[in-house]
Parts: sequence; structure tokens; C-alpha cells
Amino acid sequence: MSFITKVRGPRALHSRSTSVTVVPRSRIVALAIRASLQSQNADEAAAAHLGRRQMLMSVAGLGLTMCTSASPVFAEGEYTTFLGYATPPTSYGGYGGNAKETPKYTFEYPTGWKEEVPNKVEKGTQGIDGRVVNPRSRDQRAFVITLARAGEDNKSFRLTDLDSTLSGFAGADYDLQDALSSATSRTTSSRELSGNTFYDYDIDSPEYHYLVTITVSQGKVFGVFVRSPSKSFAANEAKLRHIVDTFRLF
Repeated sequence: MSFITKVRGPRALHSRSTSVTVVPRSRIVALAIRASLQSQNADEAAAAHLGRRQMLMSVAGLGLTMCTSASPVFAEGEYTTFLGYATPPTSYGGYGGNAKETPKYTFEYPTGWKEEVPNKVEKGTQGIDGRVVNPRSRDQRAFVITLARAGEDNKSFRLTDLDSTLSGFAGADYDLQDALSSATSRTTSSRELSGNTFYDYDIDSPEYHYLVTITVSQGKVFGVFVRSPSKSFAANEAKLRHIVDTFRLF
């Protein structure tokens, strides 16, 4: 009996003990290496994400810069303001008449162009009230004509009758009549501005390109004419159109 007890005692004690799993050292090393690699990969992924984000921000900034630079922006001082007085020839002792007179119209022209004072003959027979000229190309110019309506009404200035509307101004610039007769392209439009209707004309011919706007106010006809040789019009179009677009009556 005592022999059986000595044999079963240890076996019964072993069955009640807690089992312990022994992990081989090689596996521990493998797990440590895997954990290290995972940590390294996570750091590299974070760095790559940050790099991609910075790259996208740089590209977006470059795109914004390119879009901004593509927009037409006029530098300060690029244009000079012209003031016109629509002075009658009888009191045309010098442009603007006398100091008590107030301006009747205005527009902006490229800085560097020169103002030219029309003489009494030009004012009396052609109606030229003001003129600016590009000194580098005197064929590139802008001038304003003011005429009394002489009983005419606004119906005389219809977009559907371009030749009749402009023929009365041909005496101030004989090339205008040639441009009308040989025009390769003519467009017309109208716009309302401060209670006045402005009639706009765009005339392209083999020799000259004209931009014209005409309006009637206070018993007078006002017309601004911008002229350029056709071959140089495209290179200066923005500045030439700026003259017409800024024409205003007071």
C-alpha cells in the first residue's frame, strides 16, 4: 500500500500544476525583428505621406501662382487720364478754353503717349477736340470728335446703318472712309452707361484697325476713335481697347 501511495502522489501533484509554454529563442528573435520592421515601415509610411502632402501643397501653390500670373493685371502708372472740354471753335484760344470750364469727358491712354492740341482749323472743320499719339508709331493714335447735333436726333446713330453713322466723321480721318470700304470685319454693339447709350464699332481692314464708340449727350455728339496699323493691332490690343473702355462723360 505504501508503494502505491509513493508512486501516485507525485503524479497527482503534477496534474494539478499550471502548464507553462516555452517559446524557442529563435522565434523570439524573429518576432523582435518583425516588430522592428513594422515600426520602421510605419515611420517610412508617415514620412512618405508627409512628403506627398508637401508635394501636393507645392503643386497647388505653383498652380495658383500660374493662374494668378495669367490674369491680365495693369501696373500702376501704366495709364494717364485725359480730360476733354468740348470747347467750341469760337473760344478755342488754347485747349480747354479757360480755367473756369469743367471737363465734359475723360478716358485713359497708355503712359508714354503724347497729347496733341488740335488747332482751330482742325476743331472748326473736323470737330477734333482732343488727340493722343504714340510717339513710337504715330499711326497709332486716339482722338475725340465733338459735334453739334444740328437738328439730328438719336435715330441717325443706328447700329444697322454703320456707314451713315461713321461717314460724318470721315473728314477728321480720311483713312477711316477707306477702312469702311475695304473692311474685312465689322462688328457693332451697344451698352448703357450712366444713362447714355454708347454705340461701339470694331472695324478691321488691310491697312488700319479702328475701335470706335459714339454717344449723344446734352445736344452734342461725342465720338472716340482709336486707330492702329492692322499689323501691330494684336500686339497692342489690350491697351488700345482700354482707351475706348474708359471713355466716360461727365
